Amino acid sequence: MGDYYSNYYGLLFNCPFGSEIKTCALTKLRQKGAKERYIHYEALTLHERKVLIKQHHDCLMVREKKSLFHESQ
Repeated sequence: MGDYYSNYYGLLFNCPFGSEIKTCALTKLRQKGAKERYIHYEALTLHERKVLIKQHHDCLMVREKKSLFHESQ
């Protein structure tokens, strides 16, 4: 699938903010065992990975704007 998508393996284990929100696209996946998470992610199509990563990026953008440490605050 390409090296770019391997950059996101860390998301299978936790949220960069430390705690995920209720609408996180990765919540159900993170409830599986470590091996099952990896197998599930590897089985995703390129399109499914792109959708998942876009959802993550969109969430990250919203949460960064709300963060206490954001530059604009």
